[in-house]
Amino acid sequence: MFKRCKFTAFLQRQRPWLWRLKPMAIWVLIVTLSGALTAQAEDKFIFGVNAPGSPPYLYMSDGNPNYQGLINDVLEQLGRTKNLSIEYVDSFRVRTEKFLYDGKIDAFLTSERWLSHPEKLIHSLPIALHRTFLYAMTPFPPDFDLTRLSRILMCTRRGYLYPSVQAFFDNKQFHRIDSDSQLSMMNMLKIKRCDFAIMHEYNANTILASQAFADVTIYHSAQPVDVTDLSIFLRPELVEIKMALDQIIANMQASGELAASLQRHIDEGL
Repeated sequence: MFKRCKFTAFLQRQRPWLWRLKPMAIWVLIVTLSGALTAQAEDKFIFGVNAPGSPPYLYMSDGNPNYQGLINDVLEQLGRTKNLSIEYVDSFRVRTEKFLYDGKIDAFLTSERWLSHPEKLIHSLPIALHRTFLYAMTPFPPDFDLTRLSRILMCTRRGYLYPSVQAFFDNKQFHRIDSDSQLSMMNMLKIKRCDFAIMHEYNANTILASQAFADVTIYHSAQPVDVTDLSIFLRPELVEIKMALDQIIANMQASGELAASLQRHIDEGL
C-alpha cells in the first residue's frame, strides 16, 4: 500500500506512536513535515556592499541594524521568487569586485564603466541612473570648463574609478586626494584640503543635509561630470537569477514601484 522509504523508516524508529495512526493520517503528516523541511532549505544569495553603503541604494538607519534601500526592495522580491535567503557582505570597493570575480559573493551593484573586467560578469537591466557632480566651496562660474583647469587637488574615494576625469589624473592636470568615505571627502573639502570633491549626487545630498554641514555652504557644478547606469552584476553562471532580476526590475518599472522606492529611500536618507 505504501512503499517503505528512509524518511518513513526514520519516523518509525524515532516516533513509534505515529504508527498507531491510520495509514492516510500518517501519509498526510509525512507530506506536511517534508514540505516544512523543504521550505526551510533556502539557498543563500550573497550580495556585496561597499560598506557602510549609502542611501538610496543600501544603507542602515538609526536603530535598524539591517540594510534597507532600493536594492533591498528588489532583492526581497528575488528572495520570494527564487526561494533565496539574501545575505549582505560588507567590504570596500576594490575588494568587493575581487570577491565577485573569485566567486566569494554572488553579486553587487555597480556600473560597467567602473569594473576592471566587465566581460567576466553578467548584469541585470539598469536599476538606477547614477549622476556624479563636482563640489566646491565657491560658486561655479557660468562658463566653468574642466579642460581649462590645471594643478587641481581633487577629493576622491579610495579605490574608486572616475572615468570622466581619469585622463586629467593621468596627465597630472588633476591630483587625487583619497579618503576612505564620502563624509571624509566632504570634510576635506570643507577645510580646503582640496579644490573640488567628485561625488554621486545622493551621497552628497545626504551628507550636506546632516547637522555637521548645517552652517556650511557647498556648491555643485551645474552639469554632472558623469552619468551612467547602475546594474546588479553577477557571477556568469547565475543566468537564471539574472533573468529573474530582469523580470522583477521590468515589472517594478512598469508599475512605478521602482521610482517610488527610489524616492522613498532618497527622502529617508536625508
